[in-house]
Amino acid sequence: MKIGIAGAGAVGCHYGSMLQQAGYDVLLLGRGEHLAALQNDGLLHESNGVPRHLKVQATNSVADIGACDVVMICCKMIGLSAMLEALQGVIKKSALLVSLQNGVEAPDYVASAFPYHAIVAGTAFIGARIENPGHVIHSAAGGIRLAQWKDGEGAVYFTPLVQALEAAGVPTRVEEDARLMLWRKLLWNIGFNAITAITRRHARDVAAAPETLSIIRAAMQEAVAVANVEGVRLGEEDISKHIKVTLEMGPVKTSMWQDIESGHLTEVDHINGYVVRGADKLSLQAPVNRMLTTLLHAIEGGA
Repeated sequence: MKIGIAGAGAVGCHYGSMLQQAGYDVLLLGRGEHLAALQNDGLLHESNGVPRHLKVQATNSVADIGACDVVMICCKMIGLSAMLEALQGVIKKSALLVSLQNGVEAPDYVASAFPYHAIVAGTAFIGARIENPGHVIHSAAGGIRLAQWKDGEGAVYFTPLVQALEAAGVPTRVEEDARLMLWRKLLWNIGFNAITAITRRHARDVAAAPETLSIIRAAMQEAVAVANVEGVRLGEEDISKHIKVTLEMGPVKTSMWQDIESGHLTEVDHINGYVVRGADKLSLQAPVNRMLTTLLHAIEGGA
């Protein structure tokens, strides 16, 4: 089983490294200075404080992904449409596609682009960042949850993929309810991603401060209200669990925080903005998520 990582940033390189270390054939699809470093010097992967240097297969040619049996799509939501367009005509029909984007929209995007392929929805609970080109630091968590989204020929690779991730030391859970799984991950991002980017403080620190915790709870409660009307059974217990886990985490530098520091656009429109649009459609109120979305847009504009 050959595994392609389409979007070999911090998250993609972490999982690609873990799989390769477990003996699996992995191909990283990347770009820019990070790709050049991977090709010339290999990957320096630091996980749990332990650095490992690996010689990796890395390419910027989407055609090379055509030989992969499993394609884990690890780019961010803002780059997903371009990635899917690039992969058109490349992915063999027998391949399994796995979406690992934030938010709840990605599996539908992938299904629309690849209507004849088997698709798995995934959520990655991980703190990881690119420290320098070719140098990835995994700082917290790292588990993956997966749920079948659409059947197809490539579905035969679903169980082998789960087994591969577990063999690689990646905590992996198979979920029955894909929408609930996606919304639960979205709930964490709604509470913590934007506020850490605005304050430039780690997730556990904003969870520990009463003032910011009240904003986090309010943003999550607005999301729960939207989810419940849409038939997704989230509740106060999900909010409390996310906060508890976050307080016990290592120093998570969220993706939006990293994007702001790098001068990139964030995924706020697919996270807090998604709740705002849902609330507007359902005649609900989402003032906290609207505020967080507005502030992130202002920061992006300043950058």
